[in-house]
Amino acid sequence: MQLNIRGKGIELTESLKDYAQKKIHKVEHFFHNIQQIDIELEVDKIKEQVESQVAKATVWMSGKIVHATEASADMYASIDLLIDKLDKQVKKFKEKIVQEKRRESSKEKHILHEILDKPEQESSAGE
Repeated sequence: MQLNIRGKGIELTESLKDYAQKKIHKVEHFFHNIQQIDIELEVDKIKEQVESQVAKATVWMSGKIVHATEASADMYASIDLLIDKLDKQVKKFKEKIVQEKRRESSKEKHILHEILDKPEQESSAGE
């Protein structure tokens, strides 16, 4: 998985990078088919705005792209909120894939049972 972290209007310290990397592995734990994650950390310079520390992420997975944005007064809190939001979205996508596979498997089993039961019905009808 490729991970890109960049700052906009903020000095990206090693501790901030390490924190974001550590937290993003929580998302990767749930779904292993993630190709790339881009994280952008920025500070909005609007004085009236209380939640000026913004964390954005784009996640490229097999078959889907997920975007999330969170803001708070503290960058670390913004990252935590962002990771929680990404967790929910990635879990939802993974559950959807699992349900589709189960549905397909169920259909295949049903078709197989129909095929296997048909000759018995035809032979018993001929008697």
